[in-house]
Parts: sequence; structure tokens; C-alpha cells
Amino acid sequence: MGMKKSRLRNLLHRAPWLATAALGATLAFGSGVASAAESVLTMHIEEQTSWVSNFNPFDLAGRRQSTMDFIYEPLVIFNANDGGKPVWRLATSYKFSDDLMSITYELRPGVKWSDGQPLTSADVKYTIDLMLKNPAVDTVGVGQTVASVETPSPTQVKINLKAVNSEFPESLADLAVVPEHIWKNIADPVAYKNEKPIGSGPMTEVRRFTPQVYEQCRNPNYWDAASLHVDCLRLPQISGNDQMLALLPEGTVDWIGSFLPQIDKTFVALDPQHNGYWQPPAETVAFQMNFKSTNVGNLEAFKDLNFRHAFSLAMDRTSMVDIAGFGYPVVNLHASGLPPRFESWRNKAAEGDKDAFMGFDTDKANKILDDAGYKKGADGFRTTPSGKPIAFPVIVPNGWTDWIDAVQIAVEGLRAIGINASVATPEYEQWRKQLLDGSFDVVMNSRADSATPFQGYYQSLSTDYAGKLTVAAPRYSNPKLDALFDQYRKSSSDDDHKKIFNDIQVLIADDFPVVPVFNGPTWYQYSSKRFTGWVTDKDPVMNPENHDNNRMRLMHLLRLKPVQ
Repeated sequence: MGMKKSRLRNLLHRAPWLATAALGATLAFGSGVASAAESVLTMHIEEQTSWVSNFNPFDLAGRRQSTMDFIYEPLVIFNANDGGKPVWRLATSYKFSDDLMSITYELRPGVKWSDGQPLTSADVKYTIDLMLKNPAVDTVGVGQTVASVETPSPTQVKINLKAVNSEFPESLADLAVVPEHIWKNIADPVAYKNEKPIGSGPMTEVRRFTPQVYEQCRNPNYWDAASLHVDCLRLPQISGNDQMLALLPEGTVDWIGSFLPQIDKTFVALDPQHNGYWQPPAETVAFQMNFKSTNVGNLEAFKDLNFRHAFSLAMDRTSMVDIAGFGYPVVNLHASGLPPRFESWRNKAAEGDKDAFMGFDTDKANKILDDAGYKKGADGFRTTPSGKPIAFPVIVPNGWTDWIDAVQIAVEGLRAIGINASVATPEYEQWRKQLLDGSFDVVMNSRADSATPFQGYYQSLSTDYAGKLTVAAPRYSNPKLDALFDQYRKSSSDDDHKKIFNDIQVLIADDFPVVPVFNGPTWYQYSSKRFTGWVTDKDPVMNPENHDNNRMRLMHLLRLKPVQ
């Protein structure tokens, strides 16, 4: 208990010594004063100690987090807070063929790229064909699902599928349609930095980019300009939660997506009239082991269900929530990892005895490892049943103080059962790169959920996506689970979807590929001093986060109006 109290004191006393850094950042991103006639929204959207000008939508690890939605608008967004109802953007409708083997999208007529060229079905076809020819840029998995693309007219795109897939429209929601007239001349679409992007979204003009701040301004040819009341986004370089906390008294940031400890005291109390937040429980956070690790000892352990169960029993989830997370997250005690918001999908058969390894019990964990042949050496650390050493860092992004403290709690638990674990804090961009290239052993990670729980599980645990998305970092592959995913996608009945997902939950609870620990909150704070229209708990019409995994952030931006 004393250890927990001292950690809490350390957390509470971090921010003051960052005042100098905060002042520097304030001066840096406040120095480019915009025209008085402009409405400039300052956003905290990502945490980096340094960054480069990169707006390539296909570069998942390196792109700036304002690339999607604001530069490249989706065809359609599915609003999870409204039962998955479609919000039409570049497309105005879609329709499956009678045999469900093709889907035709109707595009919005008259849409132009930011350089004034027309956006047509040829651009959509070009983008998908580019992904089919170059798997390295296939960020939405069309290689597994799409057979070919046709353009019956400039506003119609017919996508022929390899198999029936009722979930295809949702998987295509993350598609960044790029202009053929620009990208056809790009020799390497993976390495291209796209520093002067031509896009379809509301904020395509990168007016200024420095190591401290960049500004992304209004698309002069935006099709929905009448709904856009913000002229520019100002995005300051913020290295982590501590720097964000120290910046708050300046009152310069409008839209925040950060961990703010004791938020009522550290944020709301600074300006009770204008500062607000809404942080409902969100996606499941879990420890993921790399099932393709190049370390033979680690790999032997990771593939052993006994090891994964013992790992889970070493997790003090309550301390992670109460101490590291200041009580914002909620403990997840289900082996299936199902988020609370999907209570209506919960299968009780996937719980009960299957949740027996979700508590905090180092004695039980030690016994499991002893019985499975993981022997301790003179140094107190265990080897695998075949005698190979086990040692790994758990990687977590630098600056994510709540997650770093949660990982430290996890490492303490693992070392208490003889596992030689440590903490590593690469920069966020490097962290993402490691997840995508597989150069890690264990990571604390989360996944983005959609209107139903299926997409999050499919993208993170299917062979189709293994290693292709950051959420699929474990590179897990299970033919039985893949078969269930396939059944789900081929079904169009809600009842069948529920039944199949029941089986998915049981299989995941049994095989336990990841170790769920808690459900993090929605990271959303705002100031109404300069803008109105913010989503709140009294008007919970959409996910309010400004993070890159939330397509509805585009619609949130379009709600905002400058204070008159």
C-alpha cells in the first residue's frame, strides 16, 4: 500500500517542474499569429517530442494525425453513438447486389479536390487498385476482400468482392481516397511524404510547418464549405501528458485529447465557465505478445497458454485504474475483453470459469508456471520448459504517463512471478513503427471499436490483418477464429451475427491471445472560450475524441462555430 501512495505522490508532483517547457511551447506555437479575421482552432491531437511534415495517408506509422478526415474525407462514416447509422460524405449511398458479391457506391456529384480538379469514381478505383497492386499501402484490407473495381459512371463505383462480406462497407470507412492525377506520378507511395497534400477534406492547406507547430487551413474548394466555420487548425508539438498539463493554465488549447490527472482541479477549475470534459469508458486496453517474436525463449513462452494465464494473474488491474489512471478507466475482468458498451452482445458462456485468470493472484501465477516447468534460476528469473531464457521490455509511448505507470505496475507483477520484464518508452512514431514491423515482444495497446464489436476483434485478431495495422500487432493466427470471422461476414442477419459472435467470444476466452486489463476512457476535453458546438454528456451524439482512429471527429469539427 505504501508503494501505491508514493507512486501517487510522484504523479501529483510531476507537472510543476515542466513550467519552463510549457512556456517554451506556448511561445513557440503562439508566435504565428493568424489574421484577426480568421477563426483558428488549437488542437492537441498527438504527442511527439519531434515530428516531420508527412501527410501520406498510407504511412500509418509516420503520418501526422490530422491527415485522415481533415485532408482525406471518408466515403461514409458509421456513427457508433447512433446505432451505426451512416453519415454520408464523399458518397451519398451504397447498395449491395442481389447475390451480395458486389457493392456500388454513388458518389456525391460536383466534389472537387483542393486544387480544383474534379473528384470522380476514377479516383476511388485508382486508390483501391493501388492497394491491390501494392500491399504495403493497403490500410483497409482490400487485398483480402476485393476482386476488382469498375466505374459505370463518373459518380458510380462498383466493387466486386471475392466472397460475400456484409461488413465490407464498415471496413472501407477508413479508406483515404487519393487523387489519381497526383499519385499516379509518385514512384514510391510508401515513402512519399506528401508535404503539400491535395485532398478532399475541410482542412487541406498546410500553411506553416515548424518543429514546434503546424497550421492546416481551409480547403478552398471544399464541397461542404457552408458547414465549416473554422478557418485553420493550429497543432502544437506537445511531447506528453506532463507538458499538456503544464500548458493548461495558459488557456490556449481548444480541443484536447489527453490524460489529465484530477481533471476537475487541474483543468476545469482553471476556467469553470468554459472548460469541460466527457470521458465515458471506451476501447479495451490489453497486453499483446508478439506471436512472431524473433526471440526464441520469449516466443516459446508467448505461445504457451499457461504462460499467458500466469501473465494475466500478475496484473494488478485495480492499481492500474486507481493509481495510474486516477480512476478514469474501468477494470476489465473478462477473458473475452468485451468492452462495457457492448453489454447487449455479452455471452455469459464466455465468462465464469473462463474468467478465472483475470484476477490478481501472484501465488496462483507462480504455481501455474512451476507446474508447467518454468524453472527459476539463481537470479530469480524463470526459463522456458525447454530451458531458454525469457526477457522482454514492454513498450509504451514516451509521454503517455498514465500508460507508463500502468506498465510499471504490470512489470512489478511480472517480476514478482519470476519473469524478467522491463519498461521501454520509444517515441510514439517509433512505437507505431515497431508494432507494424514486428520489432517488439510485448506492448500495451488498445483497439478502436465500431458500431458493433465485430470490427475491433476482426481487425486485431484475424490472420487477414495480422501485422498490417497497429491493433493487429500480436500477429495472432487461429484458423478456427478465422472461420468464425468468415461466417460472420457472409451473414447478413442480425440474429446470426449475435450467434456467431457468441462463439467468437468463447473461442477468444479459451485461447486467451491477449491479456485485457481495463477499458480506457474517451480522452476528450474542450474549452468553449473561443468556440461553441462541443459534444457533451448532455448531447452525446458522437464519439467526441479528436484522435486519428475516430472518423466522427470530422463531424465534430463541422459543429464548431467561433464565439461571436
